[in-house]
Amino acid sequence: MKEKVKKYIGIAKEKYHSARAFFSKTYNKHIIYMYVVTALLINLVIEMLARKSFLKGIYFLIGNPYVFICSAMIILMTLSFTFLMKRRFFGMTLISVIWLILGVANGVLLSNRVTPFTAVDLMLIDSALGVINKYFSTFQIVLVVIALILAIVGLVVMFFKAPKVNHKIKYARNIIGIAVIWAIGLGTINLGVASELLSMKFGELRVSYYDYGFVYCFSNSLINTGIDKPNSYSGETIEKIVKDDDDKTTLKKAKKKPNIIFLQLESFFDMNNLKNVKLSKNPVPYFEKLMKNYPSGYLNVPIVGAGTVNTEFEVMTGINLDFFGPGEYPFKTKLVDTTSESICYNLKEYGYSCHAIHNNTATFYGRNVVFSNLGYDTFQSIENMYIDDFTPMGWAKDYFLTDYIMQALKSTKKQDFIYTISVQGHGSYPTSGDYDYPIKVSGVDDEDVTNQYQYYAWQTNEMDKFLRKLTKALKNFGEDTILVMYGDHLPSFGISGEDLVNGDVYQTQYAIWSNFKTNYTNEDIEAYQLESKILGGLNMNSGKINNYTQLHKNDDDETYQEGLKNLSYDLLYGDNYAANGENPYKPTDLKFGLHDVKVSSVTPIGDDVGTVYIYGNYFTSYSKVYINDEKQKTVYIDPNTLMIVYPDLKDGDSFSVYQQNSDEHVLSKTEPFVYNQEEMQPSSTKAQTTKDKSKKTKSKSSKKKKKEK
Repeated sequence: MKEKVKKYIGIAKEKYHSARAFFSKTYNKHIIYMYVVTALLINLVIEMLARKSFLKGIYFLIGNPYVFICSAMIILMTLSFTFLMKRRFFGMTLISVIWLILGVANGVLLSNRVTPFTAVDLMLIDSALGVINKYFSTFQIVLVVIALILAIVGLVVMFFKAPKVNHKIKYARNIIGIAVIWAIGLGTINLGVASELLSMKFGELRVSYYDYGFVYCFSNSLINTGIDKPNSYSGETIEKIVKDDDDKTTLKKAKKKPNIIFLQLESFFDMNNLKNVKLSKNPVPYFEKLMKNYPSGYLNVPIVGAGTVNTEFEVMTGINLDFFGPGEYPFKTKLVDTTSESICYNLKEYGYSCHAIHNNTATFYGRNVVFSNLGYDTFQSIENMYIDDFTPMGWAKDYFLTDYIMQALKSTKKQDFIYTISVQGHGSYPTSGDYDYPIKVSGVDDEDVTNQYQYYAWQTNEMDKFLRKLTKALKNFGEDTILVMYGDHLPSFGISGEDLVNGDVYQTQYAIWSNFKTNYTNEDIEAYQLESKILGGLNMNSGKINNYTQLHKNDDDETYQEGLKNLSYDLLYGDNYAANGENPYKPTDLKFGLHDVKVSSVTPIGDDVGTVYIYGNYFTSYSKVYINDEKQKTVYIDPNTLMIVYPDLKDGDSFSVYQQNSDEHVLSKTEPFVYNQEEMQPSSTKAQTTKDKSKKTKSKSSKKKKKEK
């Protein structure tokens, strides 16, 4: 027995030394083989993750070998830089881990939304962290954090323990080798594009990722950003477009100037449009009534399942998102530091005040910055709202928006434009049957999906009731008003065109309600044409892009798109020929909230604990007290009262209240309020005074009653 054990141990040692010798020889003399195999394996694993199947990853390799090799070449190109490192194994591992993390992120996102992971998503990390708890449990988040920590620790250990090459690096030769790999890689990709096996432009993002693979598409989204300069772009081209349009029309006098409200409904659509799903009752009877009795149609939106702000971008600016790179979010790229023509700037020509309302955080998708560059005067977000009713998934319910819309209408004496962004229909959607769903769904084999549909039907039914409440309030308001309602995109259920009556996952529905007669007609339109439809019906043609679409949207599509792309490029990336060489749009001084938050008094309680009450106006649960610029733990009592514990209160302490959703994201702060004890009456004295007044009142009342008797 001992002899057999020794024999097996000997064999194992021999195999170990043999493998080690093979690794050493490959690592030091035939390293290119290791690089090629690593690139192929990483790409295969990434595709398996994207397709959520080992076999489907293999099928992609067999069915699309050239495309697969192109993606592997991109990975090899990134690995090639480690030719210049002594610790090549560490460098290879680091780059491989980065690619695998990107692949895992793509797989996770595809499990929670329809659109895949793009380079621009890296710019949305701050927004993603704010809602991660709505998609993943605490346990899952902890597991991810632990995995990341272990990965970092492993890389640190590997940096010190990984083998170095045992020969002197010939840098000149290796640089030439890197250049050769890049030349082969770029040549392979360009050949694929020329032969139409690959494409530089993506129509439907998720289909392109499925056809061309994650690595190629992600790399494309990394370098292909902004609007490419049109071949026909020049000062003469823009001048001709503008001059031709000016010859046809000048700035018109509006027929009517009603209040205009755009209501963007999160993930909202009529579930009755699903072919094989049966509902116990109609979730959206009122919206269907609006569709029937008012101008309506399908709205072609640029995204599905996620990416709300890209629909916003098209609706607000009139610019076709297809002009940008694949998966790009202009809200996180160009509009961060550039103004753009928008419905707000165009309506300001007619004397409108412009308001944005959103029952989620102002910093989500960077709206707190971008809305200034789109011409809004005020932005009422959840940080300045009193909301105490949320969905089971933690999203604010939409019926609160009615009051804030009405407040915005009443806040000015002139006409108002209000862009309202709803949130109640937001994913993710629970798979459990733990809720008493008011609408039952049948026709779906998967129980988890059935529960998701039932939850979604429940939420859209409540959103439908909100629409009824809002139109009733607007009808009773007494001012001419147009309300445009539409879904920003379909929910993230993995719905395909075959599942829908209309056959297109990039279509939502819109309806135009008004309390006066309009001439709008039923038609299917693009999201970037919605502004021109509404303003055109009111005889408002301000803005080069708005006016161009009003005049040319029915032209030959290629000609129309070419002109629109030229104007869009000129405004955002070109020389502003359309505006005599200068961007005519200046950022607004965006005010957060319709009302100014104020501190009116600071009152300590007469005890040793140090309880201090801060009194004022328009406080919310997002209000935080700062004393001498230091944040205090704040308890929200009501819109007029906040409480802190501060035993060290003294004369001269400066109080401010900040509206913020995190320490990094402060939206506004009050003017400093300086505490002066002599000017403040202690609360105990106030209370005693109140009691004394109460006794005197009772005594007088008692005497009066006796006299009456």
